[in-house]
Amino acid sequence: MVFVLALAAQAQVYEETSRDDYDLSLNFSLGSLGVGGLFPLDERTGLEYSLTVMGIGMEHNKTGLGMWFSPFGMFAWNGDDTSTSYSFANMHVYWNALSHRGLYLGPFASASYIFFDDAPDWGRYIFTAGLQAGLRMETNRVNMNFISVETGYRLIDGQHKFFVGAKVDLLPIFTWRGWGWLGNVNFSDSW
Repeated sequence: MVFVLALAAQAQVYEETSRDDYDLSLNFSLGSLGVGGLFPLDERTGLEYSLTVMGIGMEHNKTGLGMWFSPFGMFAWNGDDTSTSYSFANMHVYWNALSHRGLYLGPFASASYIFFDDAPDWGRYIFTAGLQAGLRMETNRVNMNFISVETGYRLIDGQHKFFVGAKVDLLPIFTWRGWGWLGNVNFSDSW
């Protein structure tokens, strides 16, 4: 509710404005496909595949602090013990310490909770913290990630792991022209 009120408070319309004229931008994603590895390897974890659906959040433009939330995540691990789990609360906070023309780099922390396999597992969660970098499209009021890589620490099922992964947003996969569906985005100004 606080998120909706904050967005509504920022919903002023300006004719000729730049990104710096707004305090907050909306983070939006149809979802993402990801692949990663957990180290050290063991029989439970090897390659990790992930799918998130419908991410939404906001970012403070001047500081680069932001967050997003996805109501659904699917995780699959390919090791000796192949398994799949579903998460119904996925939160990501970050600080884009370096951000220039759609490229970003900075620390992040994320948590996935409310896992469901055969029944809800209220004690299970995944916590990740580290460094992320990526490419995204930035308009005056909306940020949309295209591709990102991340590395860092992961606490998964009580085990401490080192994590390396990459994610691709679903929107470019579903559209033939990638970001061109927006029509009014001019990448020549960004680069």
